[in-house]
Amino acid sequence: MFGFLSGLPSRVRHLLSGFRRCFTRPQFDNFCRAMLGLIVAGEKEHDIKSINELFLDRKNQSSLNRFFTESKWDIERVVAEGKALLLSEAETDGRVEYKLADDTVCKKYGPGAEMVCYNHSSTMGTVLSHDYVTSLYVCGDVCIPDGLKLYGSEKRCREKERKTGEKVEFKTKVQLVCEMIDEHVPRAAKTIWLWDSWYTCYETVTRCRAHDYDWIGEIKSNRVAFYEGKKYHLSELVDKLRSEGKFYDVFIGGEIYQACKVDVFTKKLGSVSIIVNVKADTNDIHILCTDMKATTREIVRHALVRHHIEDFHKGAKYLGLGEYRFRESEAALTHAHLVTLVYTLLDVLRRRLLRYNISKEGLYTLEQTVEWVRRKAMHLFIHMVRETTKPIGSLLRRIDTG
Repeated sequence: MFGFLSGLPSRVRHLLSGFRRCFTRPQFDNFCRAMLGLIVAGEKEHDIKSINELFLDRKNQSSLNRFFTESKWDIERVVAEGKALLLSEAETDGRVEYKLADDTVCKKYGPGAEMVCYNHSSTMGTVLSHDYVTSLYVCGDVCIPDGLKLYGSEKRCREKERKTGEKVEFKTKVQLVCEMIDEHVPRAAKTIWLWDSWYTCYETVTRCRAHDYDWIGEIKSNRVAFYEGKKYHLSELVDKLRSEGKFYDVFIGGEIYQACKVDVFTKKLGSVSIIVNVKADTNDIHILCTDMKATTREIVRHALVRHHIEDFHKGAKYLGLGEYRFRESEAALTHAHLVTLVYTLLDVLRRRLLRYNISKEGLYTLEQTVEWVRRKAMHLFIHMVRETTKPIGSLLRRIDTG
C-alpha cells in the first residue's frame, strides 16, 4: 500500500467529527490520521511508521508516536463515544443481551516489550505474545467490543513494577473476566454471559450469580459430575447418555443438532445442567454447562451466539490488532483500543451506506467496507492530482512506493 492519502473521505470525516470534543486540535488531527491509517493499511502495515507513510503530507513521526505513548486524552471516553454511536444506529432487543468473554493471542517476536510472555493459542500453540482478554456486547443485531484488558504473567508484572516503581497487581485471566462482569451495566431485562471452558469455574459463576446474570459455558470432558447418585467423568456420561438413546434432534437456524440435557451436581459449581450438542453432519461434540432454567433448544440457541467473539477477533486482527512495536504496555493497549474503535466505527459506516442506498445489495461485510473507504481515499488522491497547479513530478516524488 503506497502513500497516497491526501485527506479524509467525507463520510469518514463526518463519522470522526463527533470525537472532536475528546481531543485538542493537534490530538484530533493525530486521531484522524491513526483511524484512517488503521482502516486502509495493508497487511502487516498497521504500526505507526507504516501509518505515517500512507500520507502525502507526512508529519514528524514522533508526533504520532507520542499520541500513543504519551496520550493525554481519555481512551475510555473515546471508546464509550464509539459504543454510543453504534447503539444509536442499530436495533437492540430490550429483552435479552449477551456478554461474550474470551482472550486472543497477538504474537510478538522479541521479549523486550512489557507484559510479553508465553501464552497458549489454539492455532499457534505456545508462543511469545501479548494476550488480550476481551468481551463483546451482543444485543439484537449489534455487536460491540465492550472490554479489553492486557494479561501479563506474574513475572512480567514484577518486572514492570521494578521498572516503573509503581504497584502492578498481577491478575489471572479469570480475575480479569470477573472484573468485566462487575463493570457491566445491563441495558436489557436479561443478561447472559457466554464463554469457553477456560472460564467455566467457581469464580466467574459466583460473580454472575451475585449480579443475577445467566451464564452458559463450555466445560471440559474430563470434569467430574454426579448424575443419579453416581460419579462420572463427563466423557463417560456422554457415552452413557448415547447408549441409552437420550439424544434427540434440535432445529436451530436451519441446522440440525443432536442434543441432550441432564441435571448434575459438581463440587465447585453446585447443581447445574449439562447440555451435550452435536451438529448432525459432524462429530464435533460440545458440552455446555449452565444453571439457566430453559429448554435444551433455548440453551443451545443462546450458546451459538458465542461465534460472534471469534468473528470479532478475526476482524480486529485484520485491522491490525497486535501490529505495533511499542515497548510500553500502555501504548500497546491504546493501539488495541483504537483498533476495536475502528471495528465499531466501520460497523456504523456500513449501516449508513445501506441506509443511504450506497450498498445496494445489502449490508457490506467488514472487508467490503474497508475496500469502500480505500476507493474513496484513492478518489481524493486522483482529484488532487487533476487539480494541482504544481509540476506532476514534484507530486510523484512525495509518494512512497517502497
